[in-house]
Amino acid sequence: MNRDDVQWRGYFSALPTPFTQQGSLDVTAVQETTELFIGQGVHGLLVNGSTGEWTAQTVDERRHVAELVIAAARGRVPVLVSATSPDLATSIALIRHAESAGADSVLLTPPPGARLTDAELDRHYRTAFGETGLASWLYNFPQESNSNLSIPLIEKLAEIDNVVAIKQSTPDDREFYATIRAVGDRLVVFGHMLSRVGLALIHSGQGGDGHFGSGMPLGAEMPRFFEHAWRGEIDEAGRIADLYAQLMSALRSGGDDYNWRYGGMQAALKAVMNLQGQPGGYPREPKLPITDYDALEAIATALREVGIDLKDQRAPHA
Repeated sequence: MNRDDVQWRGYFSALPTPFTQQGSLDVTAVQETTELFIGQGVHGLLVNGSTGEWTAQTVDERRHVAELVIAAARGRVPVLVSATSPDLATSIALIRHAESAGADSVLLTPPPGARLTDAELDRHYRTAFGETGLASWLYNFPQESNSNLSIPLIEKLAEIDNVVAIKQSTPDDREFYATIRAVGDRLVVFGHMLSRVGLALIHSGQGGDGHFGSGMPLGAEMPRFFEHAWRGEIDEAGRIADLYAQLMSALRSGGDDYNWRYGGMQAALKAVMNLQGQPGGYPREPKLPITDYDALEAIATALREVGIDLKDQRAPHA
């Protein structure tokens, strides 16, 4: 397999996992969020990534969430399931479940906290992806896993038969561009593409296939960026890139490479959804919801300034 065996491009959303205020999985909100994002034109969905708070779920809950999203999506967009876990056996179990449940693909970061050598990572990925016939994604997210997939290692892992794509979430854009140059002829490469630079890459044919984002804070504008770019509608795509940069600067500046300005990344995304009357729900402890009035008002102001109408400014979906 290689990139020619799949049709993955555009804006893929990492789904949040809505919980109730008491910490239970909100099944209805999971289904509603899936439907909302598909209705907004998303090109693909990722289940149980870092945005989905996989670390706060049991393995059985992760299976349940994957089943809920796959069923709700009804084949309308690709559904990708993250099988990341600190231990290989759990990753393998989640990969096998994702395939049996009807997922389109699986993703895997290095096991968080393990700090494996390149030789150990090579064995880890070959063993895990050897358990499935699904086209699979490498997922480099050093901010969470504490391990970075180097370019030479990515080139080696690209040789695994069913690895066809990489989600390159390094905070260093230079590594993203190096990834395109190194494996873009063999793998679908997603990274920070919803930007003026991403637009230039698309327009010039230099490579880069899409963008994984946390939720859909700009709604339908996010997939539209790519659709405008593909049609050569540069001004419209650039307008959306500028709105996205403005919103992310307001929400993230002053945070770090993972958490956002006013709280945890998951809590901030859920606040963005709840302020729009969407089924964002609550984060699950140890993550905490954003409840400070001034912080919520600052988020609301940032949303209004990019033209988003707010329907519910305070009460999260419970």
